[in-house]
Amino acid sequence: MAPPRSKAQIQRMISDCASYREDLEFIQATLKERNVFIGQLTSDQAGQTEASFCVTIGMYLYGLPELVMSGVPVPVVNTIVEELCEGTDFDREFLAGQRTKLIEELTCMALPIEQPEAHDVLFICIDAYTILNQGQVKAVQLVFADEDGAFPWSKEYSPQERQFQPVLGMSGSDSYVN
Repeated sequence: MAPPRSKAQIQRMISDCASYREDLEFIQATLKERNVFIGQLTSDQAGQTEASFCVTIGMYLYGLPELVMSGVPVPVVNTIVEELCEGTDFDREFLAGQRTKLIEELTCMALPIEQPEAHDVLFICIDAYTILNQGQVKAVQLVFADEDGAFPWSKEYSPQERQFQPVLGMSGSDSYVN
């Protein structure tokens, strides 16, 4: 795991790479309007598969951790972020990982991501926090149960579905529980 980039390293990347500069400028403009940026990223997961993730930047504006989600449609991600920012239908107890919650008729659990810097899908979030002097990223992954109520760490969870929803925020997630 590489350490987070310094502000000077990020500034060099901004100077050297137009697309990176445009991405960070767009994120900053979004945050200035008190909106949350939702990025869609892909990540190579242990060399097995490439998974698609949605990652927020700006939940800190509402006193909430950043969100990471995979395996759910983008409109569901948008609805979740909007409801959190409006202060409806969600609570901090759920985001602390203390219980499950029904979201869009899907059972969901929030898992704290203890080392955000260990996950490539959060690099842009960490860089934005560094540029904006926001301190360390606090993030949770919203993990959704399948139609039978099983979570990805359960033996009952479909192996085919597991590749679309890798679990980042839980050490030992490769081991299954009954």
